[in-house]
Amino acid sequence: MNKFQPLFFFMIALLATAAMISIGIAIAYRHVPAIVASIVALFAVMGLGFSLKRKKKNALTIR
Repeated sequence: MNKFQPLFFFMIALLATAAMISIGIAIAYRHVPAIVASIVALFAVMGLGFSLKRKKKNALTIR
């Protein structure tokens, strides 16, 4: 396991949290393009995190 790997997953979690916060801020300002962009960013970051987690889990079970 790479020593920077937990830090990388933590950064992905922070990005997902920032995307959720930005959704709330965009809703407060009633800015539809920002709402859509924040939702797309959230799905992208969450998808990246889950796919990396699955790859890590599969790599550990194969060895």
